[in-house]
Amino acid sequence: MDEKTIQKRLKKTIIFVAGIIIMLLMISGLLITFLKNTMTDAANTQMHYETVEYKNRLFKQIDADFQNLNTLSSFIESSHLTTAHALAPMLQKANTYNAFITMGYFEKNGTGAMAILDEAVRTGVDVSTLDEEVIEVIEKAWNGERSVSKLFESQAISERVFVYGVPICKGDTIVGALVASDHIDIFTDIISGNGVLGGDGYIHMLGSEGKILIRAQQDVIEEQMDTIFDGPYFNPNEVENVKNSLDQQETIFSSFQYQGVTYQFLLEPVGLNGWYLLCVSTTQESSRAVYRVIRVMGMTFAGILGLILFLLFYGYHMIQKSNRDLIYLAYHDQLTGADNLPRFRQNLANALEQGHSCSVAALNVHQFKFINEIFGSEQADRLLCYINQILKSRLLPGEYCCRDTADLFYLYLNETKQETIFTRLREVIEEITRLSGGGHGNYRVLLYCGVAVFSGHSQENYDANSLITHALFALASARGSYSNNIRFYDSQLHRQETQENYIVSHMHQALQSGEFRLYLQPKIDLSTDTLGGAEALVRWITEEGTMLFPDQFIPLFEGNGFCARLDLYMVERACCQIREWIDLGIKPVGISVNQSKLLFFERSYIPSLRALIAKYDIPANLITLEILEGLALKNIEELNAQIKVLQEIGFCVSMDDFGSGYSSLNTLARLHIDELKLDRGFLLESSSGKSDRSRIIMEQIVQLSKRLGISTVIEGIETSEHDRLSKSLGCDFGQGYYYSRPVSAAEFNLKYMGYDAADPDTD
Repeated sequence: MDEKTIQKRLKKTIIFVAGIIIMLLMISGLLITFLKNTMTDAANTQMHYETVEYKNRLFKQIDADFQNLNTLSSFIESSHLTTAHALAPMLQKANTYNAFITMGYFEKNGTGAMAILDEAVRTGVDVSTLDEEVIEVIEKAWNGERSVSKLFESQAISERVFVYGVPICKGDTIVGALVASDHIDIFTDIISGNGVLGGDGYIHMLGSEGKILIRAQQDVIEEQMDTIFDGPYFNPNEVENVKNSLDQQETIFSSFQYQGVTYQFLLEPVGLNGWYLLCVSTTQESSRAVYRVIRVMGMTFAGILGLILFLLFYGYHMIQKSNRDLIYLAYHDQLTGADNLPRFRQNLANALEQGHSCSVAALNVHQFKFINEIFGSEQADRLLCYINQILKSRLLPGEYCCRDTADLFYLYLNETKQETIFTRLREVIEEITRLSGGGHGNYRVLLYCGVAVFSGHSQENYDANSLITHALFALASARGSYSNNIRFYDSQLHRQETQENYIVSHMHQALQSGEFRLYLQPKIDLSTDTLGGAEALVRWITEEGTMLFPDQFIPLFEGNGFCARLDLYMVERACCQIREWIDLGIKPVGISVNQSKLLFFERSYIPSLRALIAKYDIPANLITLEILEGLALKNIEELNAQIKVLQEIGFCVSMDDFGSGYSSLNTLARLHIDELKLDRGFLLESSSGKSDRSRIIMEQIVQLSKRLGISTVIEGIETSEHDRLSKSLGCDFGQGYYYSRPVSAAEFNLKYMGYDAADPDTD
């Protein structure tokens, strides 16, 4: 390398380094200026907040003094005394019990009485003989104003005071003025403490002309001054402008130097009589320190430059490493080391944008929560790590997997044939299942899987979210079978998903627009073969005229809690129907309405039922509330307490589907219900002739219910044989398709109540 090249490179290096030095010097200067301005702004802000706080304290003191005067004025106004001479003893007594120096009352005729502390009260005092400031306050009070005077030298007591004044009324007429004087020293304790700015400041109180009214003890200026213009606060050239600003009641931020130290200060108007608060920050800021910092920066610049260069290279290396770590944490699961869902979704979106045919599988472990609780979190974590290892080992080039949360895994497969996908996933699941023989005793790990397939030539507008959602929907449909199960998202699941989305998104609107219709199924009195009541059943008829049956939407409503609102709505529809029968002069029959567990124990449940009965003005005993036996499994005492309140109102309570779950005669004995509805399973078993035991049990339940005073209803009567059997067993009521399917309210009224009327649900 020749010298010219070296010189050129050296020159470039020098220029580069010089540029860096100049840039750093500029940055240092800007930084120092910024720091200085920041400190100044912070000091100004703190002084502003501090003075506002002390202003508030001053006004609280003034308001307290006015409160004392207002209290005395109220006594004067309510008394029968009307002249200053008559009020003189009251003034003198009041003056001895408060902090005022003098108190006076002056009638509008210009005379009055004045009480001076430690002196006899004066009567017949002419207003014109008083100080000008006092006369001004009295005249304002005569005009209905309360006011505070400026500070002045009182002729009466030869002291500097200020005066309060309030009007005195008799009825709606102002008859006089009540005045009181006090020293300005009452404010001394407020502003002369050592807590100003946390001990780093002090406050003077000034008049509008700059005269110091109250002097703080912590004043850094040793010379005694009458006004702020006598000291170092302002240059002579600034005095005139400052006085104009004081006259205009403007806020002034500034600084001054005293004995080589710079201090920030604030002049803040009090908002009364032209008074000001002068707040001085005693935090010392020496300009010499700034120059010292600059010199130190210059002397150590070479070292700082080397350090900065080192830190730049080191920082660059650390930033690269940190970025790698952050990216890993952002896109990986910390437990298994697998990709997480954001990374999986990102990769899937890229694949779909490129039109790749693929499939997404969602994989779950049956009863993973049970595994976590029984075998412990450590074993559960090992299982998750093992699943991740198996999934990765089964992936082909271009495929990937991830763990989302808990035991939920996703796989991206370059396959679209269901047979191939099924075979691959079955092999994966079987390999994972074999883990049960390796440390969990007889427990066998089972998995279920949902798959959504996307063809690159599909006409459907798929995106990553849609594909994952469809895989999850298929996963949910595979959950029911407690075995290794794989379910593909297909047209049937698509229709089910579409319907569920429609149900969830339209349920509130449907309730508001009356799409949930009241259907009634008659309950037949088996002793007379006549109508003994009806059960309210819900049908959802959409705006398009499509009918949705309860098994299509009730399970969803029970999951999202909407069933509570729907149950109350059906109670209201039943109340409305009964009210219609009563208004038409038709003897009403009772209507049973199903009530969900979620609603039954709500705090507002019983008040809502009371409100409905009151709204439609119907007897409560015409409404039977049907509950499921599952309500009684946990707390029979609490359930009985709720039933008792309902029965006291007049409602009947029925247990529905008795025998379909975990029924016991002990539950029946302890539960204070009015009606028992036997599940249709009893009837099917008894009528088939295959089980005499079922008939015996059913007969005994009916007889036991009668002895307990509980009426019985048998459901599912579909044949004449069912009807005869139910009657022979002694059941009170029968219900089923043998008598009638559930019909609309209008059809029920026409067939059973003998009149033709519009369906109230269509109004």
